[in-house]
Amino acid sequence: MTFALVALNASAQKAGGRGWLDNDHLQTRYGALEFKGGYPTDETAKRLRDAVELNRAIDVYMTQMPTVSWYAVWKGTADAGSKQPNQMIIWETLMDGQTLLLTGNTETVYGLASIDLRKGPVVIDVPPKMLGGVSDIRQTEIAGLGPTGVDKGQGGKLLILPPGYNGQVPDGYIVRKSASYRAVFGVRGFQVDGRTDQAVALMKKARIYALADAAHPPAQVFFNGSGKEVDTVFPDTVAFFDDLGTLVADEPADIFTTNDRFAMSNIGMVSGKPFKPGDAQRKLLNEAAQLGGAYARVNGFASDDPDRMAYPDRKWEYTFIGGSATWDAQGYVNADRRAAFAYSAIGMSPAMADKSVGQGSQYIWSMRDSQGRFLDGGKNYKLHVPAHVPVKNFWSVVVYDAVSRSLLRTQQRLPSVSTYTGPVANSDGSIDIYFGPKAPAGKEKNWVQTVPNKGWFTLFRFYGPLEPYFDKSWKPGDIEEVK
Repeated sequence: MTFALVALNASAQKAGGRGWLDNDHLQTRYGALEFKGGYPTDETAKRLRDAVELNRAIDVYMTQMPTVSWYAVWKGTADAGSKQPNQMIIWETLMDGQTLLLTGNTETVYGLASIDLRKGPVVIDVPPKMLGGVSDIRQTEIAGLGPTGVDKGQGGKLLILPPGYNGQVPDGYIVRKSASYRAVFGVRGFQVDGRTDQAVALMKKARIYALADAAHPPAQVFFNGSGKEVDTVFPDTVAFFDDLGTLVADEPADIFTTNDRFAMSNIGMVSGKPFKPGDAQRKLLNEAAQLGGAYARVNGFASDDPDRMAYPDRKWEYTFIGGSATWDAQGYVNADRRAAFAYSAIGMSPAMADKSVGQGSQYIWSMRDSQGRFLDGGKNYKLHVPAHVPVKNFWSVVVYDAVSRSLLRTQQRLPSVSTYTGPVANSDGSIDIYFGPKAPAGKEKNWVQTVPNKGWFTLFRFYGPLEPYFDKSWKPGDIEEVK
C-alpha cells in the first residue's frame, strides 16, 4: 500500500510547460506546499518529510504484520501461567473466548510453546503421531511434524539450531536450523468420541529443553490454557513498533529483505541497535499504527480483490486468496493478500492452502449476510448447511469478534456448531445454524450466541476436505437475516 503525493492544481505547468515546480503554491492532501525558484520552503520540507515518514510507517505496519503477530504469540505464550522457560500451553478442554488468539478454533486441542534459541540449540522430544510444527518468527516453517513432516509421523528428537550456529551437532537428532532466535512450537490434536483426553495425553509426552541439558532434562512444565486469560494478539498502537524494533535490534538482519530494512531504517529501526524513538516520533508511529490497523480492516473485511470470492453466487470468501500460503500465486508476493490474512489469522502453512483431497484443511469465511451487509450481533440470522458436508474428518462453523478477531466472548463457552456439537439435522440431512442474542425456541443445539453492538464473522472449516468442496458441487448457503 503506497500513498502518493497528489497535487490538486496544475500550477506546476508554469515551468516551461514541462511540469516542473518553480515558484509554485500547491494545495495537496498534506496541506499547502510552497516552492521558490524550484526550492522547497522549510515548512514544505518538514511537512513532506513527516508525510513520507508516516506513509512509510504505515507500509512497515502492513508488511511486517505477520512477524509482529507471531512475536505477540511468542510473548503471550511465554508470559502465560508459570512463565517458565520452554513451558507448553495446552488448551485441555478446548479453546474458548477467554483466550485472545487470532481465529483459533473450538474443535481441536491446541498446544503452543515459545522456543528461545538465544542461549543455544533447543531439543524437542516429539512423540509419534504428533501433528504440528515449528516456525520461525516470520511464520516460516522450520519443520513440519506428522505423516508428511520431518519425522514422518514416527516422532523423534528434533534439534533446532540458532542462526549462525557452528557448534558440534550430536548424532541421533532430526536437525533443522532456524533463521531467527525466536521460534514457535505449535501442535494440534483431534477429539476422539467427543473427548480431548487422548490428544492431551499425547501432547504431554512432548519435552522441550536446551541441548546443553540433554543429559538431564528438567521436568516439562505444562499449563492448561482453557478458561484462562491468554493474550497473543498484537496491538494497533505504537507498541506494535516497539515490538518490531525489538526484533530488528536483536534478530539477524537477513530475516528481513533489503527493502524491508530500508523502510524500517527510515523510522529509526536499524539491525543491532536499540530502537529509541523520541516523543514526537512515538506520536507519529502511534498514528501510523492506528491508520495501519484501520486500513488492515478495510483490506481484510472490505476487500475488493476479485479472487477472494469462493463462489460467484455467495458471500463466502477465501482466507488464502490465490490458494497460496506464500502469497505468490500471481508471480509476485501480494503483500495486501498476506496482510489481509495476517490481521485475522496465524499459521501460514501450505497444508492449510494446498489442494489435498481427504488431507489437510480448507477454510472459507464470511463477514456479510446474503444482502452484502456486515453481520450485526444484535440481529438474528440463519445459515443453511446442505447435507453431506464434504469432509473426511470434521467440519465446524465458529464465530469471532470483529474487533479482537478472536473467539467471541458470550455466555456460551464455545461459540460454534460443528460435527462434535451434535446439531439437529433436518429430514433431508441438511442443518440450519442460527446466530443471534437469543436462541430460537427449540433450536438451542443449532445456535451460536452473538452480542448486540458487536460485529462478528465466521469461519467454515473443512478438515480432510473431499472433492465436492474443491469442485464446488457442494457449497453452503449464505447467512440470511431472520426478521
